[in-house]
Amino acid sequence: MVVILIGLAFAVIAALAISSSHNNYSLSEKQRIHTDEYYAASNKAYEKIAASDWANQEFTMSINDTQDLSVKVSGGEIVSWEVINNSSWEADSTQPVITLDDWD
Repeated sequence: MVVILIGLAFAVIAALAISSSHNNYSLSEKQRIHTDEYYAASNKAYEKIAASDWANQEFTMSINDTQDLSVKVSGGEIVSWEVINNSSWEADSTQPVITLDDWD
């Protein structure tokens, strides 16, 4: 009996470890994609600044469908370098609740 319980405990721990590692991998992959997109836009912005010999300018570079990189150069210096979200986001924090009507 004890051997069965220990075996079940190990199986549950293994399943939780696999699930956790899969979730960590998915999150890391999303972060890698976002980082690649950000640095691609950043490199394009630096190239544009360098091509204009650091002239006064203000422009945006698209990072992805939901974010832009806003850059402002003044007096030969970068005075603003900001990631701007261009889409709305709403948290879905609703939880299912059992009501008295569910018992009918």
